Amino acid sequence: MAPKTSPKLSPKPAAKTKALAVPRRASATKKALQTRRTAAAKAPKKPQVPKALSPHGLVKGKHVVCFWKQNDLGLFGRRPDRWIALWEQDPKIEKVLVFETPLSHLALEEWLKRATTLDPTSGSEYRLLLDQSLAKLQGQCNTAKTCYKTYRTPADKPADNQHYLGWVMQQVKDMGITSPTVVLWPACYANASLVMGMNPQQVITDLIDDQRLFAANAPFAANITAQYRMWLGLSDTVMSNSPGLIEAFSQEFGHRAIEYLPNEALAAKATNTKAAKPLAVNSRKPAKKRPVVGFVGNMRERMDTDALLQAMADNPDKDFWFVGQTHGSAFYAQARTQANAKFWGTLRQPEAEAVVAQFDVAVVPFLDTPLVARMSPMKRETYAKGKVPVVAMGALKGI
Repeated sequence: MAPKTSPKLSPKPAAKTKALAVPRRASATKKALQTRRTAAAKAPKKPQVPKALSPHGLVKGKHVVCFWKQNDLGLFGRRPDRWIALWEQDPKIEKVLVFETPLSHLALEEWLKRATTLDPTSGSEYRLLLDQSLAKLQGQCNTAKTCYKTYRTPADKPADNQHYLGWVMQQVKDMGITSPTVVLWPACYANASLVMGMNPQQVITDLIDDQRLFAANAPFAANITAQYRMWLGLSDTVMSNSPGLIEAFSQEFGHRAIEYLPNEALAAKATNTKAAKPLAVNSRKPAKKRPVVGFVGNMRERMDTDALLQAMADNPDKDFWFVGQTHGSAFYAQARTQANAKFWGTLRQPEAEAVVAQFDVAVVPFLDTPLVARMSPMKRETYAKGKVPVVAMGALKGI
């Protein structure tokens, strides 16, 4: 039975891949709201890293229902993907029901338009999103334990209509899920009446980034703030992967019990799945290999374009490889014609890791902003998995 009250939901957050090693600190003055370059900024005191929480045994009961804020699970090794991998291996958990952000026909048409009209590098992001979303809608990503569900928004109704609430509850009923643990990643399409209508054993909120600081979410900041306040107040456990976010949210919302769960703690046991083969770099290999400086991740908003372009100009003897989303990236627009730049586009996680393994060194050229201070990028683990050292851009000349 659908809850009687309509949810107050924030619209879909900007995509991120997640979607990641950066200076982590909370800004304390208005001046800190201005964009400052990492290389030029005087480093303030970093937030103290709290004691890490263990994910094992955290979830109660045998059923899990979770709400993710995007439509990209299964592509990039997001944090929920790691949780799901752990649940798949946990014999105590029998069913996992995953809800992604509702999708409208217009959104799918826009993805198709971008996939077919953008340059191949930028369009790769939307081709993957289309392929993966359609696969999930057709049940091709489901396992014996985990089921992915995405609500198709009617053309004449918003995504938070009463039909959506009833649809969610029907999916829960159809799977035979009772008294689940509910896990949320704000800002997502869920509200208190919907979650409490499931009679949950516990509610867990996992905070990733400050969604209000993405430019596309600025008009919805008030709604997102309200959702943060709601879930911080109603959840049995609140956690984050970012010490900077924990410090900032503890002050803003007066919540002193936000736990720290680092990304590396969410590591499932290795399976017998065959690793992806490295992708071909060039059909004709150079007589002498040039050093490869690499980056993997979203190239929008966070990139220090000027510093990175300068590093490329200062190191003409090195190749710079970039893996990740480029549409709307000021850096990509300026760097794509550089002779020593190679853009691979958006790749699935195994393919991205195969390219990263060919890096000689990696960089994390992020701006020093409040958005970055409240993040905990997962790319450092990707670099470590490929045994690739991370270096400062100023140290590239010595390589």
